[in-house]
Formats: sequence, structure tokens, C-alpha cells
Amino acid sequence: MDRVVQEIGTSKNRGAFLKRRDFLIGSMAAASAVAYGRAQDVVTLSKLNRVGAMSGNFDGLLKGVRDYSQPVTPGELDIMEFPDMLAHRYGIHNVEVQQFHFLSMEPSYFEKFLARLKKANSRMCDMPLELDPSGYSGTVSPCSPDPQTRAHAIELTKKWIDIAAMLECSSVMPNQGHAFADDLNASIDALKELRDYGEPKGVSIILEPRGRVPLDTLVKLIKGAGIYANPDIGNFGDEEHTESGLRIMYPLAKTVSHVKWMPDRFSFATAIAISKEMGFQGVYSIETGGPEPYEMQQAVLDQLMKYL
Repeated sequence: MDRVVQEIGTSKNRGAFLKRRDFLIGSMAAASAVAYGRAQDVVTLSKLNRVGAMSGNFDGLLKGVRDYSQPVTPGELDIMEFPDMLAHRYGIHNVEVQQFHFLSMEPSYFEKFLARLKKANSRMCDMPLELDPSGYSGTVSPCSPDPQTRAHAIELTKKWIDIAAMLECSSVMPNQGHAFADDLNASIDALKELRDYGEPKGVSIILEPRGRVPLDTLVKLIKGAGIYANPDIGNFGDEEHTESGLRIMYPLAKTVSHVKWMPDRFSFATAIAISKEMGFQGVYSIETGGPEPYEMQQAVLDQLMKYL
């Protein structure tokens, strides 16, 4: 008779055998659960490595920016705390700061911000530039039809390229505005000048669709200047224009793509699927609004993690 059969022949031995079997099965199940958990962690981390967030999502809370006549929840936020907050609250380590959220132009200020980035194991993935004294009109733009305004915008953008390089930031995104000369060559030449200034410093120039500029005009600017696109998935309009626009813009993208949650206008799942189909390898930087910025940030992050 087989030895194992002999061992379990008595009820006593049978009980011992069953205990050993259950122990082994339990150990294997526990090991499998740990391995599965680790695999899940790896998947989650690999997704989060592709996610960023804009400082503009917290406009109402940022010190020196928010409207003090309006109540805010849960409290004021300093831009120096922004990288650490994103890392600890959301696991996000790709930081996109709009230039007007910096409260000083002193090199020591940016050195301090870079140190805060590194302490949070984070990096700057892009810096949107609004060069007007206030607002988002893009009047002061390297694409302006006015030569003096265009020259001024080039000068300002170069200063921010220098700062981006100091912060080890991958790109800057000027506001191209919406007023262009009939001949785009002057705008293209201005963007080329910025491209050539930024390339040796490791800083790319990107432009996004903003609704008021025809997509074919934006594509001419990007291709003509040899720069890159930010395919903001919320800036194309309805479902049809979003899908067709993303297929045009994603092949021109390099550093970031802004992502918004607007289910009444377009399918988020389809937009992310198109980004994958088009081979986008950059960062999906969350752009939100609303009175509850922390909750809105989490809501869009949850959707993005679902479809990445």
C-alpha cells in the first residue's frame, strides 16, 4: 500500500494530513494574494506615473491668488506646498504650475520650489504661460499680429523658458491668442525662435486648442514652427469634433495632454482610447474647476485611472 495512503489510514493521521493540506493551501493562497496585491500596486503606480495635475485646479485656494471675498474649503494653499499635497493626497508626482501662481521672480524662490519638488519625488511636466497682466485673452502672445506686442511676448516667454529650465520643466505653453495676421509666417517665425531658444535648455514649446482658433490654423502653427501640441480633450467641442481633433493632435504631442471630465460633451473613455491608439507617451494632466477642488480632482483621477 502507498505510504501516503497508509499515513491517512487512521483517523488521527488523517486529521494531521488534512491540517497539513489546509496549511499548505492557505499558505499558497496567502502567497497568491500578496503577489496579486503587488501586481495591482505595480499597475496602479505605472498608471500614476502618467498622471499630472494643474495648479489652476486649486485657483481659489492658492495664497495670493484666491478671491478673499469668497468662502473657500478647506483652507488656503501655498504653491510651495502644491507638489507635496499632490504626492501625498493623490499619489501624483507630475506637477503643472501656471506661471502666475509663482509669487516671486527671484532665482532663490525657484530654487526653493525645485527643492520642494524633489523632496516630494516629483517633477514639473509643463508650465502654461499667460502673459497678459490678467486673464486668459492671449493678447500678449508670440503669435500676435502686432510686431511690438509679438516682440514683447517673445522676450517674456524666453524669461519663463529660463525659469522652466531651472525647474527642470519639460515644456512651456504660451497662449497663442486668437488674433492672427492673414499671413501666419510672422507667428511661425516667433514660435521657431522660441523653439530654438528652448531646445538647448531641454524645454519644448507646446500649444493647445482653445476653441476660438480654427484647428487647421493651430496645426499650421505647430507644424510650421516644428513645435508640439497639447491635445486638451475638453477643448474641441462636441463628440464628433473631439474624436476627429484628437486624432489630428495626438500625433503632434510630446509632453502633456490636458484631461477634463465632461460626459455631457464627449466620451472620456473614447478620448483616452484614442490617445493610446495614437501612441501618446506623455503625461495626462488633470484640469478641473468648481467650488470643491479636492473632490473634483479625485473624481477626474478616478475616471482616468479606470481607462488608462
